[in-house]
Amino acid sequence: MSDIHFEFLADRLDDVPLVMDWWHSFWRDRMGDLETFRERFLTTLGKDGLPLDILAIKDGRPVGTAALKKHEMEELFPEFRYWMGSVFVAPEFRRRGIAHSLACHVIELARQRQLPQLYLQTVDLTGGLYADLGWEPVERLLYRGEDTLVMVKTLD
Repeated sequence: MSDIHFEFLADRLDDVPLVMDWWHSFWRDRMGDLETFRERFLTTLGKDGLPLDILAIKDGRPVGTAALKKHEMEELFPEFRYWMGSVFVAPEFRRRGIAHSLACHVIELARQRQLPQLYLQTVDLTGGLYADLGWEPVERLLYRGEDTLVMVKTLD
């Protein structure tokens, strides 16, 4: 998508409340108290280490987000390092290839850092766009009350 570019959320701190609202609308049950989550999240923002939180920008405004993380689902898969997560596209911008572009950007960031693989979790048990991008199923499980698929992509 040529009219989309990417920026680190760490460079756009004024957009953090919007991102928190997006995530809270979708993952409320995982976030707990929004203000506590926001305060904790702000301490993790950066551009060098992990996590890396990315914004998709269209016409100067954020339209989606994704992250490259060291761990996710660590209590179940402590040996699985490097995850793509927090993929979210604002409802009014869905079905335009933005999630695909975000996923490709995170994959490229991981390759630049010479990471061996990336994992992700999705409730789309077909793998959806991730399967189309070469992610392979690892395990299907019930996680936090949702049927969830964990997938991996080996990075060349």
